[in-house]
Amino acid sequence: MNFYKSFSILLATAMLFGCGPSEPAPDIFALPVSYTVGKKPEVVIAHDMNNDEFPDIVVVNSADRTLSYFEGLGDGTFKDGQIIETGREPFAIEVADYNGDYIADIALCNYGDGEVSIILGQKDGLFKLKTNVKVGRLPIAITSGDFNNDEIKDLAVTLRFNKMIILLGVGDGTFKVAEAYQAAPTPAHMAVSDYNGDGNQDIAMVLNAVKVRFLKMFYGNGDGTFAPPKLIEGGSQSSFLTHHDMNLDGHLDLLTSSPMKDSLSIFMGNGKGDFTKMQDFAGEKGPHNIVVGDFTGDKVPDIVVCNRRGGSISIIPGNGDGSFVYPHYNYVVGSQPRSIAGADFNRDGMMDIAVVLYQKKILEVFLRKATAPKMDL
Repeated sequence: MNFYKSFSILLATAMLFGCGPSEPAPDIFALPVSYTVGKKPEVVIAHDMNNDEFPDIVVVNSADRTLSYFEGLGDGTFKDGQIIETGREPFAIEVADYNGDYIADIALCNYGDGEVSIILGQKDGLFKLKTNVKVGRLPIAITSGDFNNDEIKDLAVTLRFNKMIILLGVGDGTFKVAEAYQAAPTPAHMAVSDYNGDGNQDIAMVLNAVKVRFLKMFYGNGDGTFAPPKLIEGGSQSSFLTHHDMNLDGHLDLLTSSPMKDSLSIFMGNGKGDFTKMQDFAGEKGPHNIVVGDFTGDKVPDIVVCNRRGGSISIIPGNGDGSFVYPHYNYVVGSQPRSIAGADFNRDGMMDIAVVLYQKKILEVFLRKATAPKMDL
């Protein structure tokens, strides 16, 4: 019997005001292929790191002081992992071209050192450390954007308790420490885009304090500085943030997760910097990372969520208007899935999923089946 036919959905998910019946999860993934990573893998990302047009995988191993780099072969498999040394407690990663050579580089928060390491990619697929930048105590999240409109990538880093630090790129892989912004209480994950349509990049931020019920939006001035943050009401002790046009109106919407509250939130954007919070919807146990893609075959964006305490990932089908179909579908992936990433690893036109298991030191790659049935919604 196929692995995914051996169980039914763990618990029907519903809007907070209602429930739905359980249904078996559609058989859309092949059995996973596993790879060994370092101790306590914290984050997994998928990106073409060597310009061969195949997605590669990088895993942040928080207890090993290492990264694991897996070069993709384009058929859904990967070469043996390459180990990259880091500072103490690597925790968050952002990939972009920081030195203008059109090869992906790595910016890494070393939580235990209070530093950001810039690790440059090479033409031969190897990496070398360029510099370490002191940013302050306990850097926990990092993102990139061109904040001063000079066509060079900059960085934003959140510190665990109360600050956001801006690092302006020089263009050779080095950075200048610029403005520090108060971002209390307990800033966490960020996303970058031009959310208000003024041509300048902005920063959306979730906050992980217990009683927080809002997001913060830092609107960019275009010169590397930001206006005082605007509060966007909604959300509850959120830890992860991403954006996507969920209702297909041409404007980015915000999606957040609250692992402690077992809930997800969506904020519909109007392209002018305003967001309307929709009804919170229930998640499984400990929802964290969110990947957006078409997993149901209807050309409408769905979301996939990593359930850290639930040992599963959930596919929540979208309707194309910012609402979702219930019940959702659960797929068991193993104990303590810490992070997920999505990409087309075998170039068949369908989104696949990579998952890291925190205690088992395992990376699992789930490929979509070529004969996967369209989900009956």
